[in-house]
Amino acid sequence: MQGSSAVQPPKNWPLFLTAGIAVLILVALGTWQLQRLTWKQGLIEARRTAVADAPLTVAPTGDAAAVAFRRLRLTGRFDPQQEFYLTGQTYTDSRGMSQSGWHIIVPFHTSDGAVVMVDRGFVPFDLKDPTHHEPPPQGIVTIDGLIRPPAAPGWLVPANDPVKNMWFTPDPAALAQAAGLSNALPFTLDLLPAPGPQQGWPRAGQTRLDLPNNHLQYALTWYSLAGVLIVVTGLFARSRRIGALTAHARDMQAKGQQ
Repeated sequence: MQGSSAVQPPKNWPLFLTAGIAVLILVALGTWQLQRLTWKQGLIEARRTAVADAPLTVAPTGDAAAVAFRRLRLTGRFDPQQEFYLTGQTYTDSRGMSQSGWHIIVPFHTSDGAVVMVDRGFVPFDLKDPTHHEPPPQGIVTIDGLIRPPAAPGWLVPANDPVKNMWFTPDPAALAQAAGLSNALPFTLDLLPAPGPQQGWPRAGQTRLDLPNNHLQYALTWYSLAGVLIVVTGLFARSRRIGALTAHARDMQAKGQQ
């Protein structure tokens, strides 16, 4: 009988290489989510700080990004003959009940001759028609709102359709063009509600200051997957080695019985 040969361990390097690349990708995704977490927290804090500042009384005419979400107090008059409808909006009442509908946007002519497109707030779908919701106040009024610079729409957001008066993003320049106005300010204004409970529609004060912030959960998920992959890869490589040793022992036993 010939002498026994050494056990040749299974070649695990392709497995370890593939798993290593996957782990690096998962760790990179987790780190990216932590970076997104820091960015999102800064964005939320900037919005809260801006809202808490004293209201501006002079409308910015340049880039409004520096004063985004600042309160702005203006005196002028609404144009009740023109309304624009921002679709895809939701409203949650004090009971936590949500419903879908529109935001009503109306031009506001300021006392110094400028025009700002004012988001008056939410109306349910069945109250879109101007005869079914309250018109803006008549005459000279003073309003408070939050400055909303234009933002680029997401790649899944449809393009605005001025012909059908269906707006998916509040583009102040496009709204002004649809209204036939040439002196509009480069932002929209989210109207703040007057003191006291709101009874009718539209409902002002719909600006969302708290953004969805699940990046920590996402980071932990990616890191957990990386850990699980390391453990599973190690267990699989160990099981292959044990299987090879067991098979070798059987072969040696069979040869010994010959």
